[in-house]
Amino acid sequence: MKHFLSRHGFTVSTFNDPYVFLEEAAKFDLALIDFSIPPRRHQKDTDGPELIHTLKRRLAKPPMLVLISAYFTDDILNNIQELYPEADACLSKNVDLERILQEVQQLLLDVDSDGHKG
Repeated sequence: MKHFLSRHGFTVSTFNDPYVFLEEAAKFDLALIDFSIPPRRHQKDTDGPELIHTLKRRLAKPPMLVLISAYFTDDILNNIQELYPEADACLSKNVDLERILQEVQQLLLDVDSDGHKG
């Protein structure tokens, strides 16, 4: 996905450690956050929804936060915003990359120049 989005003009950074991402998150316009984040040794377990909650609490202007998972089916996605309302959007990894690209482009269009959702 990183290479695909890069080929379409996006500057892409990846993070293996959610705590490092927490320190860098304010620099980004949009973040795709995996639902399942593998725990790191000597660190508290966290998951995507918890990371989104932390970012919304810590940052005055968080990036667009998109929860993404291979486990999201169409049925789950139809009700997902009720389950994870702090996520700006939820996407399945089980769609083709063109669809993810379209969703990302639309989400970024929904943000005005001040970084506010429109």
